[in-house]
Amino acid sequence: MKNIAVIYGGNSCERDISIITALQALEAIDKKKYNVFPIYWNDSFYILDEYKNVNAYTDGGAPKGKKVFFQEGNLYALKKNKVKLLGDIHCALLCTHGGKGENGALQGFFEVQGIPFTSPSHIASGIGMDKALFKMICKKLTLPVLPYGVVNECDSDEILERIIERLGFPLIVKPANQGSSIGIGVSKDREELKEKLKTAFYYDSKVVVEKALTDFKEINCACLRKNGNIYPSTLEEPVGWQEFLTFEDKYMSGGKVTKTSAKRIFPAQVSESDKVKIQSITTKIYQALGCKGIVRCDYLIDKASECVYLNEINTIPGSMAGYLYEDKGFYLKDILDIIIEDAIKESKDIKSTGFSSKVLQYYSKNKANACKVSVKNV
Repeated sequence: MKNIAVIYGGNSCERDISIITALQALEAIDKKKYNVFPIYWNDSFYILDEYKNVNAYTDGGAPKGKKVFFQEGNLYALKKNKVKLLGDIHCALLCTHGGKGENGALQGFFEVQGIPFTSPSHIASGIGMDKALFKMICKKLTLPVLPYGVVNECDSDEILERIIERLGFPLIVKPANQGSSIGIGVSKDREELKEKLKTAFYYDSKVVVEKALTDFKEINCACLRKNGNIYPSTLEEPVGWQEFLTFEDKYMSGGKVTKTSAKRIFPAQVSESDKVKIQSITTKIYQALGCKGIVRCDYLIDKASECVYLNEINTIPGSMAGYLYEDKGFYLKDILDIIIEDAIKESKDIKSTGFSSKVLQYYSKNKANACKVSVKNV
């Protein structure tokens, strides 16, 4: 059996959603095929005594359990200054949403450990998390995004005024590195814009200011890779009651957490041409960023112009977006199996970065002139 570390928690605003995703994954994963270690991340890593009990995460304070750590691909337990080997980890199933769990930091950690993991690389994850950087990449790839500007907390009023002049109202304000609609707000005038910026800057020092659509559909499309082939999902249309989907719309009224909900239309009611276009764009961005695992791209369709816009990418989507493949006969258990095996296979295919050189031998033979050796061309 393969040892799988299911990583969840973290310190982001989306910690609670991470816990839900992990509990769903732990319930669905094939336990005849995988030996599972549920690992809660809260500054350090822990295996909790009551990890299945949701109340263990809501009672306040740190959940009780044993501290564990990774070293050279192995998982160890640490208790009373004693170290115990729990097993070598074949793959880390990342259920971490937002913050360092999705922005490339945790991915970089597992890359250094040499442990395969089920999300895009640290580079692709960083691009996906930063809305400003992601939109810039999309424009370079000629993918459709709404007109936008970027405002930093230290920027002058003049920069914001230029954005207002170029885009006009209404505007939607988004912290560049947050997810799940956290810190997002729509402004119809300068006074509202100041208030929305104040809220957004609470969560991030960089904010995306984007032209807001007034009558639109939101469409979601997932994408994953199996045996080297990329498969976009069936489209869904989440339905919110606000000018945009709030955190509560997404996670406290069904939507992405439960399988059935009056808050989503599945399959989405879009034209065949829009369906093909959205699935094509999703596949293109998946390939361009060199993604692995399952991602979900979110789109906006302007009802007036019928234009399709790529809004953002989620490199670790809630509930692993497994529900978007159920009509094709793939359930969460199958999705987990696909992304775990794909991550393990990719790690075996990584080319060696070793390179043999005689620089150190040369350096040791010229100790007298060591301080004069130049490395300016390295």
